[in-house]
Amino acid sequence: MISRLSKLPGRRVLSLLSGATLLLMLNSCGDYRSVESCADSIARGDKGRFEVNNEGFAKDTENDIIWYRCSAGQRYSNFRCKGEILYLEWDDAMAYAEEFSEKSGITWRVPTDREMQSVTEESCVAPAINHNVFPEIDVANHWTSSKSLHQDVFRCAVNTYSGRLSCRQARKIAQPFMLVRDE
Repeated sequence: MISRLSKLPGRRVLSLLSGATLLLMLNSCGDYRSVESCADSIARGDKGRFEVNNEGFAKDTENDIIWYRCSAGQRYSNFRCKGEILYLEWDDAMAYAEEFSEKSGITWRVPTDREMQSVTEESCVAPAINHNVFPEIDVANHWTSSKSLHQDVFRCAVNTYSGRLSCRQARKIAQPFMLVRDE
C-alpha cells in the first residue's frame, strides 16, 4: 500500500492525509469532562451564607429570608427531608402556601424567581443548590411565585439542575416548590 501511495501525485497524498487527520480530530471533539456536582465543590458542612437550625429552617443572612429546608410536602427530621415531595400545578402551589400559612399561623409563601435563583450555586450542577442547606432537593423545575410576562398560561420556575430561570412553564404542569417566609 505504501508503494501505491508513493506513486500517487504529491497533492493527492497530502489531501488524503489531511482528510484522515481532520476525521480523527473531529471524532475526538466530544466533551468528556465530568460535571461538577455541588457535593464535589462544596465542602461537607459548609453552609455558605445560611444559618440553619434543628427545626429545618435556614436563614439567608444576605436578605433575611427564612427557607424551609425541604420541598413542600416533606418534613425535616434528623438532618434529612422525609416524606413525599408535592408536585402541584402553579395555582395549587400558591393555594397550598396560603393554606399552610393559615394552619401554621406563620405566613409562608412560594419564593419569587429572584429569591429562588439566589440560592443556586453557579459553580456546580445536579443540583445547583447547596446540599448542606437543602439536603434532599429534587433536581427539577421548581415553581416561583413570579408570573410570566408572556401569556397567562405560563409561569416562572427555576431548574435546580442548572439554576436557570424559565418563565415559559405551562402553569398546568405539576412541579415541586419550596416555601419561604420573611423574618
